[in-house]
Order: sequence, then structure tokens, then C-alpha cells
Amino acid sequence: MDERFFRLVELVFTAYAIPALIVPVLWLARWVGRRWFGSQAVSRQALGRIVDQYYALVLAWVLLWGAMRLALPIEKGGSLAAALCWTGYALANVLLARLLLRFTAEYGSLPPGAATDRLFVRLLGAIIAQPFMTAVAFSVLYRVTGLAWQLHLPGPSPVQEGI
Repeated sequence: MDERFFRLVELVFTAYAIPALIVPVLWLARWVGRRWFGSQAVSRQALGRIVDQYYALVLAWVLLWGAMRLALPIEKGGSLAAALCWTGYALANVLLARLLLRFTAEYGSLPPGAATDRLFVRLLGAIIAQPFMTAVAFSVLYRVTGLAWQLHLPGPSPVQEGI
């Protein structure tokens, strides 16, 4: 398999697998919280705020990546910079998982109209933006943490006897 194609598949898989693994945890926390604190009212504004928060984090990642590409030495921040970047990456994935969970639970009960349609388009934008956010986040995280990602692994040694 071509190395670029492999990296693309790995990136897209990671971009969607991480939030998908967070959804059950959020669902359980929401279920427990609802039993203790009662249910929350459904509103377009609440879903819109989650989308806005996610887009703000995507914009922050793109700006940080742009600063890194302009040779800003972000790795000089040391452990604090690495911790902040990992926290931002985790928060972006948790926000997308929260958006997916709340959207699937509440979108059907919203009144139809242009505002609800715009909300759906914004959700699609967030889903499309996720692999791009993951790509720039990985680029920044690799630089901040000083990791070098090598795709080439040594192959298995040949066996002369056969199988």
C-alpha cells in the first residue's frame, strides 16, 4: 500500500474513531446525570453553542498550525505546551462526541424550519472538518512533543522451511 494512502486512511480512521469511542462514555454520564438532575430542555441554541465551541477549537488548531508553519518555536514551551496541546486535542474530540450525541438525541424534536436546516448543515461541516482538525493537531502535537513518526517497520524475517 502506498505510504500516503496509508497515512490518509489512518488519519481518517483516527479522526472518527476517537470521538466514536467517547460517545458511550458521554451517553452514560448523561444518563446518570439525567437521573440525578432531571432532563434538560431541547433547544437549537444549545446545539448551536456546541457547534460554535467545536469550530472555535478547530480555528485555534489551524491558527496554531499556521504559527508553527511560520517557524514560531512552539516546542520551546516544553511540558506545559505539550499538556495544553493534548488537552486541546482531547477537548475537540469530546466536543465532537458531545455534538454527535446531543444531535442524534435532540434534532428530531426541534421544530422544522430554516434555522434547524442551518444547524444540520453546521453539523455536516463539523463532521467534514474533523479529519482536517486531526491532521493539523497531529502535526502540532508531533512537533511539540518531539515525536518522530516512522511508518517503515522491519518486515518479518523470511523462513526457509516454508509454512
